[in-house]
Formats: sequence, structure tokens, C-alpha cells
Amino acid sequence: MAHPYNGIEAVLTTQHHKEKLIAPALAPLGIKVIHHQFDTDLLGTFSGEIPRTLSQRDTALKKARIGMEDKGIRFGLASEGSIGADPLVPFINSAIEAIAWIDDVHGIEIMEYERGTEVIAVKTDVSSIDELGDFLERADFPNHALICYQAGGKGNIYKGLRELAALEEAIQEITKRGSAVVESDLRAHMSPSRSEVIKNCAQRLANRLSRQCDECGTPGFGTTSNLYGLNCEECGELVSKAVRGELESCAKCSHKQEQLNGRAKASAAQCERCNP
Repeated sequence: MAHPYNGIEAVLTTQHHKEKLIAPALAPLGIKVIHHQFDTDLLGTFSGEIPRTLSQRDTALKKARIGMEDKGIRFGLASEGSIGADPLVPFINSAIEAIAWIDDVHGIEIMEYERGTEVIAVKTDVSSIDELGDFLERADFPNHALICYQAGGKGNIYKGLRELAALEEAIQEITKRGSAVVESDLRAHMSPSRSEVIKNCAQRLANRLSRQCDECGTPGFGTTSNLYGLNCEECGELVSKAVRGELESCAKCSHKQEQLNGRAKASAAQCERCNP
């Protein structure tokens, strides 16, 4: 029997060429991705001139809805990224990518997330291009583009800089009024390392959409949360933060199932009594 999504069209709202990253993952399911060009910077920019007022999840859902309404299509998707200090590993940056899937035929919304710790996101202040030192190497320039703007956020923001001459011109112009900030351009089409995280997130979404609920047949059955709680291997106390598995759920009905990871005990390193 063919998958319910075989042959459907889904609209992807993006202005940063994410269709090239997301569509290939969904193609094996028979989903044709329709690109909808929209100025998604209106919902917030990495460079900060337009702050994001919604959560990452709600921003992705709003983007998807915009495309669905404009194109008159009942399936839609969109992605939204967040890059900053990694929540798990100190002193490194990571990208958290979210892709929203909306299916108004079945009445479901699904969010998938992917964390990537290899994203290149660097920043420095300079008063001339001679002060960049090894920064360009750390920034993987010109493979990764840069942006440049005046410290304090005033004036023009120069984006998509991939040529040394253009970068030097931007710094010279900005430093007439003060120091210049040079940092990674984190837009998807300007950051290959971030693009890889989006691709991985798209594949995660495709894997989830490929699964149908055993009870109602709705696509999108998959992991919705972790299962916590194991006894310490040393003292026997319950370690509430120890992961013992995953909870898989249907996006439509109440069907759920547990997938345990095989761990019988929590390590003493996780125990607040043994390792306060």
C-alpha cells in the first residue's frame, strides 16, 4: 500500500534556498516540495536588526502557515534555526535547527529538531582589516560568508561577504565612525556548516513522516520525549535525570509506546547523592 503522502505537494516557505537542503529528504516519500519565496527576515534575523519575537517553534509554524495560505496548499513546512552557546557542552557553539510540518488534511503539526556542534560561528571587533589575524581561518572564509557592521549596531549591515576586497571595503567604511564587528553570516545559504544541520534535521523529519500510527494510520509516529528515572548503581537512589528510553507518540490519536534504551542503572556520576 502506498504511503499517504505519496504524490502530495507541500509548500516550503524560505528565502535562503533551504528547499535545496530539505526537499531531497522528502522526495523518497513521494512528497513534492513547492518553494514559496517570502521575506522571512520580517520574522527575525541572525544579525539582530529585526528581533525574533516568537519562539523558535512558533516562528517555524508561522512561516509554514504563510506559504500554505499564499499557495492554497494543505501541507506546509518551514525551518528556523538558533545558534549560540551549546546547552550541553560548555565553551562551544551549536546550532539547534527546527523544522515544522503542518498537515491540515489529517489535522496535525509536527516539529523535529537537530543539534549540530560543528557549526562555525565566530565574531571579532576590529578597527582595520589588518587586525583580523587568524580570524579568517577560524571563520573558514570565504567558504563561510561574513557580515560586518558598526559596533553598537548603528548604520549599514554588510552581508554575504565572500571576497576579501568586499570585506576590506566594508571595514574601511564602517571604521570611519568607530570599530567594526565582523562575524559569521549564519543564514543557511551562507553557512555550509549550518546547512548540514538543516539537512540532518530534514532527514529526521522524513524518517518520522515515513512511520504511520499502528492504531489510526496517521503519518508522523515518532519520538516525542525522553523517559527518565533510573536507580543509581552505587547507592540505589532514584536519579530523576537519567534517561531510560524514549516515548513514541502519534500526532493524531492517543496511541503511545515506550522504547527503552537497555540501561538498568544510572551511573554514580549522575547521582546527586554519590556525586554532589
